[in-house]
Amino acid sequence: MGKEVFLDLKTLAIIVNYRSYALTLQAVQSVLASESLGSVSVAVVDNSALTEEAEMLRSNLPPSVSLRVNDRNMGFGFGCNQAFREFSGDAILLMNPDARLLPGCLKQLQKTLFLDPDVAAVSPQVFWDDDQNFYLPLPYPISLYEFRSLLASRGSRSLVNRFIGFLWRKKSIKLWQSEKPFKVSNLSGGLVLLDRRAVLEAGGLFDPGFFLYFEDTDLVLRLTDKGYRLLIEPKAKAIHYHDQCGRDELPEKRRLMAESYAFFLQKHGKVWKRRMKKALERFPGPAYSENGSNVPVFRSPFSLNVPPHLREGWLFEWSPNPDLVPAVGRFGSGSKMDFPETCWELLSPGRYFGRLGGINGFGTPFDRVSFVKNHKETHGKDMPCRPKKN
Repeated sequence: MGKEVFLDLKTLAIIVNYRSYALTLQAVQSVLASESLGSVSVAVVDNSALTEEAEMLRSNLPPSVSLRVNDRNMGFGFGCNQAFREFSGDAILLMNPDARLLPGCLKQLQKTLFLDPDVAAVSPQVFWDDDQNFYLPLPYPISLYEFRSLLASRGSRSLVNRFIGFLWRKKSIKLWQSEKPFKVSNLSGGLVLLDRRAVLEAGGLFDPGFFLYFEDTDLVLRLTDKGYRLLIEPKAKAIHYHDQCGRDELPEKRRLMAESYAFFLQKHGKVWKRRMKKALERFPGPAYSENGSNVPVFRSPFSLNVPPHLREGWLFEWSPNPDLVPAVGRFGSGSKMDFPETCWELLSPGRYFGRLGGINGFGTPFDRVSFVKNHKETHGKDMPCRPKKN
């Protein structure tokens, strides 16, 4: 795409709000303040089904922002499709309410997306916290989705999961340290720039059969089936306060995730994958306990003492999954690794697993920890939510 086409580029940012107007307003402002190639319009779709929520959006959104208020929650994908159908430009920026663009992010995403006609979607390097210490992980590989429950049943210390974990960690470090566009097999719809032309060629934006979760994975698979590539652009940076939505509605969120997961497997399951699943069932699980008695458990913000041999450079990873796939990562140096209160407040209730180790090397020993956030610690903050069918 030449410079003259970049000048005519038209981009639409879509943000679906569910009872999180304050964060939605921040996300909108980060888009409007962004430097862009060509024009940018913003569409907010409100699925809250609350009069007061709609009124706060009407009162505080800039006049240039389009607002559609639905009388009931028809789902995240449905809301995105509403805005998508009314747009005839070039690029679609999908953005969760709890995300915000950092300076230069949108312009860099646009450049990367349209410099190569084979690229259909680009995401930025995304951080979990305002201080940009914690990197969000690689999106989970689509090829492993069908085997998630089976792999979990093998245990995180089984040979197959340890091998997958090693490969995952190696690729994550490569991404987090990369300075060039990084090819991936999956991208999250929480923050991604899409080529509208490619989306239409792949059959449209989101399948309305997905109410919440996996609608983005389905889209990505349709795009790659058409031969398109997916990239993460490290020069574009953003923040996504992951999983802040509906922390008091976790059972409903988990139910919706399981429902969408089953629909995804039904839609995309293949014979060769079922055969591989049978082969994996032959691998034995670990012959010892998943959680060693020496693993410390924290119930509040914590610090770890870094062993002397790691103080020149270490990596701390944490995840809700015992095998740490996927995992959030933080690089550092020195004698202390801090997990501060500001980050603790971002955690949803539940149990998490962490490890501290060196950055390079296959046989690096890890110091393992666990930490637990109780439900009673969740305060009544204005959080971005998308669940609940009405």
